Amino acid sequence: MGSPSARADTGLVITDVDEALCVLLGRSLPAGTMVRLDPPKPTWETERPSNAIDLFLYGLRDDPSGRESGWDETRDGRGAVVARRDPVRRFALSYLVTARAPKINEEHLLLGVALRTMIFTDELPADCMPDALAGLGRPVSIRVAESDPGALWSSLGMPARAAFAITVSAPFVPEPDTDLAKPAEKIRLESGQKAAKPRGPLTPDQPKRWVRTP
Repeated sequence: MGSPSARADTGLVITDVDEALCVLLGRSLPAGTMVRLDPPKPTWETERPSNAIDLFLYGLRDDPSGRESGWDETRDGRGAVVARRDPVRRFALSYLVTARAPKINEEHLLLGVALRTMIFTDELPADCMPDALAGLGRPVSIRVAESDPGALWSSLGMPARAAFAITVSAPFVPEPDTDLAKPAEKIRLESGQKAAKPRGPLTPDQPKRWVRTP
């Protein structure tokens, strides 16, 4: 079942999701707004801010809800299996989304646009994703997290500010195993029973003799 997939390079999945989110937000934000992958830092309090949305990847975990089952097999023109791959796994990538602008109302405006974009995007559009990620042919879903990210600010040692979190479920495709045993070219069938060998000659070595007894 299945056919050769596009590049199954799992090492680039995280950076591909980063890029896709930046493209998605960049399409909806006002002109001149930057989309960055910077973590929050204490110097924000003293820096002169520019209009920007910041995406901070703060969590990675297994996503069992999207786990597939069964082998994915690739067959040649004769139907023989030439590659076999483990089931696709999914991981949840958690991002903190914050806004930076010279004025608070401008920050809230940018944050509102970003929130609306994420709420109404169930899956990353294929034209936002790099070719490697889109070529996997599997959805990359987006969900606005229900939990309040306020505790995260304490962990970062920063005062709380307006923000929301999103969870992206991305596929991790294992490399196919091509080191398989060659298919059998011939099949030899034998019955489970073997003919018993005769214990002696089928015919006597000497002619039979009749003896009359009284």
